Amino acid sequence: MRWGKWIVLLFLMISLTACGQTEKTASSDQKLKMLTAKLEVPKHVAKKEKAHIKASVLYGDEPVTNADEVEFECWKSGSKDESQLQKAKHEGKGVYSIEKAFPKDGLYKVQVHVTAKKQHTMPVTEIKVGKVDQSHEKEDQKEEAHHH
Repeated sequence: MRWGKWIVLLFLMISLTACGQTEKTASSDQKLKMLTAKLEVPKHVAKKEKAHIKASVLYGDEPVTNADEVEFECWKSGSKDESQLQKAKHEGKGVYSIEKAFPKDGLYKVQVHVTAKKQHTMPVTEIKVGKVDQSHEKEDQKEEAHHH
């Protein structure tokens, strides 16, 4: 009967140790990987000239080749409510892109919306088109608030 208690106690200790190790491994893997997107936009283009706009999408250090959704949103400074969404095409190795011509001179905002691996990211940058009126730049600071 004495051996039976020791065997049960040993079995319980092994079971608890194995469960604890599995949980630590899973949680540390999840904390290390985040979805990121780096926008690559020309600083200046001529009015009606096509600009090649790209986003490099990573999950941790790995390129995301199968994102659920990648869309670019573009709008003229001060006119966020008139923004246009355009689906991106995957070029390979986690790079998604669009070709976009801007119809008028001015400062434009470009934002990429990426959904992948149950995460969402949406960085913003700007592009100058043709002749740019510098007075709109201060108004833009208000538009850069984080929207979902």
